[in-house]
Amino acid sequence: MPITQITHQGKKIIFVDYEGCRNKQDMLDMVVQSTDYLLAQPDKHLLILFDYTHAHGSSEYMRLAKESRDKIYQTKTTKSAAIGISGIKRILLNGYNALSSAKGMQPFDTKSAALDYLVGED
Repeated sequence: MPITQITHQGKKIIFVDYEGCRNKQDMLDMVVQSTDYLLAQPDKHLLILFDYTHAHGSSEYMRLAKESRDKIYQTKTTKSAAIGISGIKRILLNGYNALSSAKGMQPFDTKSAALDYLVGED
């Protein structure tokens, strides 16, 4: 399943796996699915790890992701990290973060480093 919950150092982390997305429509569908999932969580503060390994961004994806973020921030606070970010995806993430009033999604080279960041003190 592309959205799961994992525990790291006793804390719940929502893992959104875009790695299986093979085209633009898969990416857009995952944004909608993950938004619905995150909004349905009873917790007000969410720890989220996104895996973008082998995933492809697009202008449509970035627009929908921004809309999703804005909708989630109306009722939740988040701390998020991403793996699988390099090249053009890193440029897109920098643009995405620049539009955020929060800290934004932090990129990491390894899943382990991302998980440690998420459970660490701010």
